[in-house]
Amino acid sequence: MCVEQLRVQIQWLGPAIISLALLVSCAPVAVQAAGEGSSHYTDMVTPHGRADWTSGIVTAKGIGIPPKNSASALQAKEMARTAAWAVALRNLLEAVKGVYVDSTTTVNNFVTTNDEVRTRVEGMVKGAKLVKEQEMPDGSFETTVEMKLTGDFSGVVLPRPAPQTEALPQYKKPVVDGHTISKSYSGLVVDARGTGAHPAIAPRILNEQGDEAYSVAYVEQRNVAEQGIAIYVPDLPSAQVNPRVTNTPLVVKALRASGNNRTDLVISDADVQTIHGVPSHFKFLKQAKVLVILDTK
Repeated sequence: MCVEQLRVQIQWLGPAIISLALLVSCAPVAVQAAGEGSSHYTDMVTPHGRADWTSGIVTAKGIGIPPKNSASALQAKEMARTAAWAVALRNLLEAVKGVYVDSTTTVNNFVTTNDEVRTRVEGMVKGAKLVKEQEMPDGSFETTVEMKLTGDFSGVVLPRPAPQTEALPQYKKPVVDGHTISKSYSGLVVDARGTGAHPAIAPRILNEQGDEAYSVAYVEQRNVAEQGIAIYVPDLPSAQVNPRVTNTPLVVKALRASGNNRTDLVISDADVQTIHGVPSHFKFLKQAKVLVILDTK
């Protein structure tokens, strides 16, 4: 991994000058989160910010370097701390902007075209949680901040289609290949490895004809706000033990990824029949009990 520090000087309205550092990392696009075991799927959205798609949290770091001509050691320390916080928030905003909302848009698309969305997103970033603040041996500070993609944030950027309260009509009879579906499942796991799919806040699951078998329209609004549409994990064992789908999930294989951003997943008609043909299965869609397994790179 290669790491560079790009230094930028900002003139304050006074004699002090702060040197800020942006952390630029040549990291893989998708990695397993360090220190979190193999159960979390993370995506390097920008060179200095990442999204944990298992926990639904975006994290960014900022480095602040003390000025050379400060009036005192205490002033230098406080200015470095303030600089690190400012850079971390700026990096967090850039990371949030780069997140895919759905198959055609990113958060940045909304921010640049809607002033109200821009103001609300920027306000949420400014209210980010301080995760870690560390003073380095050279006097610089490294600050880590984070914010959730669920809750109020999802309410700002997610589309609000008419609720889908019934199963697709062609799948209402619980029969596949002449056999009645009898087994009951507690959630849905879509194995999208090998499809080149990307994570998004509002992915869709489609049948082979392109009809929506799952989307934000299927989920009850309180579940959208609390936990999002779906979460992503890096492997099948992580999916099978995740409490989101409890202990007996239906595991299906995605045929391909779809859409400009490759965030929509196409599954077989037989698998859609299994989901939509049984009322209890359709219910777990409303509760957003959906996981997606993606390749780590």
